[in-house]
Amino acid sequence: MLAERLRSFLRPIGSSPANGSPYRHPGGRALTALPADPRRRSNGLRQFFDNLRGGSNLRILDLGGISQANVNFITLQGHKLYTEDVLRGLERLVSAAAPGSGQGLVARFLRENLNFPAGHFDGILAWDRLEFLDEEMLGAAVARLQATLRPGGTILTFFHTQAKGQTVNVHRYEILDQQTLDLRPRAARPLPRAFNNRHLERLFGGFHSVKFFLANDNLREVIVTR
Repeated sequence: MLAERLRSFLRPIGSSPANGSPYRHPGGRALTALPADPRRRSNGLRQFFDNLRGGSNLRILDLGGISQANVNFITLQGHKLYTEDVLRGLERLVSAAAPGSGQGLVARFLRENLNFPAGHFDGILAWDRLEFLDEEMLGAAVARLQATLRPGGTILTFFHTQAKGQTVNVHRYEILDQQTLDLRPRAARPLPRAFNNRHLERLFGGFHSVKFFLANDNLREVIVTR
């Protein structure tokens, strides 16, 4: 059932410790250490802001939750930032779902987490949040995001390149400048599925264009333009 599949996707293997020490499996096995320098150059982020260039007082949606660094950066550019922590919203929804339930979860997720007017946003920072959605929920979420974008609007999203089932870090992405991110791990989770370029082209097939940037740290950055 949908609720059980989502619970398996969201099962935390470790959580981000405050002191930056390695993640640990419940049995004590270290998973992923916080890098000495968590800064990351992002061609996708640069392209995202290039697409917004020339606009003023634009509306940007951040699906990674509230980040003061992102609020400061976006507002200093003269834009408005809206935030929604879709992964936390999904966790709340799944934890409250009755065993064996599934009917209505997709509609409820959209209503509680992506309930915005059509054409409301000029850009959406989805980060790595979409890849932890069930296939049915993912398709519905992408359709909703497309509807909330104005024509010509842009989504920046990330997908890990590891194989299904491998442990990946879920990060908080903080914007340092128009091409640099600060990555702060929140948890380590099993990757529910693997996406290649063809999968992503189908997923975003209703958009005007899809562009990929493959980095050296197992993240595929995707720029999607309506």
